[in-house]
Amino acid sequence: MWLLLIVILNLEANPPQIHHGEVIGTYGSSKDCKEAHQRYLETYQPIPLELNLGCVALNNTKRI
Repeated sequence: MWLLLIVILNLEANPPQIHHGEVIGTYGSSKDCKEAHQRYLETYQPIPLELNLGCVALNNTKRI
């Protein structure tokens, strides 16, 4: 499973801090997540400096 995460930074703080973070989608493959990532970025043109968006793999393996 892949998570599409968005993180909004507070760039006025020193060092920068996280202002808001959210999972905005879950996907079954890296490809699907990357496609959603591109579609989401198209709504933010130009992309604000404080916007961080990316796909993160959620490890589903179990430890015994």
